[in-house]
Amino acid sequence: MVDLANTEMAKISKIINETVHLGSIDEDSIIYLHKIDSSYHLRMHSRIGRRNPLYSTAIGKVLMSHMEEQEVRDLLADVEFKKHTERTHENVEQLLDELNLVREQHFGEDNEEQEPGLRCIAVPVYDRFGAPIAAISVSFPTIRFEESRKEEYIALLHTAGRNVSEHLGYHNYPA
Repeated sequence: MVDLANTEMAKISKIINETVHLGSIDEDSIIYLHKIDSSYHLRMHSRIGRRNPLYSTAIGKVLMSHMEEQEVRDLLADVEFKKHTERTHENVEQLLDELNLVREQHFGEDNEEQEPGLRCIAVPVYDRFGAPIAAISVSFPTIRFEESRKEEYIALLHTAGRNVSEHLGYHNYPA
């Protein structure tokens, strides 16, 4: 899957020159499986194998949005919701409200919840049975982001998610 995703991630990186990640759920966190760095000096500093919270990352939110409410509650039962920024969710109730929106719009966002000045948008990658097994995201400093480009980023991500999912045997990508 990483090789398939790499091709699609490289296309996104070439167009928008921001950091692109492939991540999945590992226990009660996300884990970065692959990464293509931005060439800018100011960029997200992450590494393959690094873990981040599910509740404050776009990858975590998009993957949890496919779970039943009780499954999310069980997954996060022992997780301490640390307030990384003023925008970070404080509890599972707040997160569940956002997951409903993520489910409807077919993408997740971290809008300065993990770190001030950093945004991230993610979409799912599905296996041949239609189960979300990973997510592709783009991360960027807020000073380089124009809200008018948000739909472009989402479209690029959905194209990548759809293409990887199709290579894995899933042909009903929702967006």
